[in-house]
Amino acid sequence: MKIVFNVNGKKVPLKSLRYISKADQLDVMRKWFYENFENPVESCPHDSEDGYIYIYGGPYEASEELQEMFSQYVNEKLIEDLVDELNAECYEWSANSNNINDWYDDDLYDAVTSSEKPYVKFLENINNIKELSKGKSEAQQKEHLLGLLYTNVITALETLYVELFVKTIEKDDIYVANCIEKGKIEFKVSKDIAALPFKGETIEKMHEELLKAIVDCLINASWHSTNKVVERYKATFGIQVQKNWPINDIEAATLIRNHLVHRGGKDKDGNPVTITEQSLEQLLDHAIALAEKLNESVDDVIKAKEQSDIVASIAKYGF
Repeated sequence: MKIVFNVNGKKVPLKSLRYISKADQLDVMRKWFYENFENPVESCPHDSEDGYIYIYGGPYEASEELQEMFSQYVNEKLIEDLVDELNAECYEWSANSNNINDWYDDDLYDAVTSSEKPYVKFLENINNIKELSKGKSEAQQKEHLLGLLYTNVITALETLYVELFVKTIEKDDIYVANCIEKGKIEFKVSKDIAALPFKGETIEKMHEELLKAIVDCLINASWHSTNKVVERYKATFGIQVQKNWPINDIEAATLIRNHLVHRGGKDKDGNPVTITEQSLEQLLDHAIALAEKLNESVDDVIKAKEQSDIVASIAKYGF
């Protein structure tokens, strides 16, 4: 299979990388690596004795993978520079979990697409967490419970991200187009969908199948980085983001969640991560605030679009 990279809007074959600038070569290699590999803390379960369990493939070494892919076409020193950069982040890598297409089943698809009120569902989850956190228990049990609840807050927020996005994107085809073009999702039309026009299928049927494929892709996409999630919402729906959104606070909390889930409750330096009632309460406040602002922003966009459509219809048809 011919390997081609996008370099400043131009398609450059692998064997032609030797003719582009060092800066572009470095950018191509870095993007290729992150598209195919990820830090195991992002998605791999962690065992206190054996370390990470590489359920998506691995462990992989940056040096070995980059050498195998680019050594014939890129200067050795440039590859070594990138390896040093990547090793500073992680020495052993997992295959990128976003490239695994079958991590979810039909029940999850139905759960996401059938959620009529994602924001209301989120608030119900948050209220349940609050009630559980008030329970009386022994100190060690309480500490464990707080860690579980802390993790569940992030899970509830990420569930809101995808459910609200899917529910909103179905409201107008312009959102679908924006998502494909600007939303940074790896969407590719399958052979089955590409063949539909030649099988005499109706426009409605093709639209239905294409939209379902896009929703499949969205469910598969990563929703762990709040920064990237907000950028996806901005690119797709044109929401307005204010400086007081607690995005960085949620990003920091997500890193703590990763320590709890993937590192056995320890940070990268091996120090135990402790969740207190105060830190859980603070996360709840930030999660509620961000969810409210995101939901309101989406509502504002939808209302503005509906009003614009009404005005355009009146101008065109007189009613």
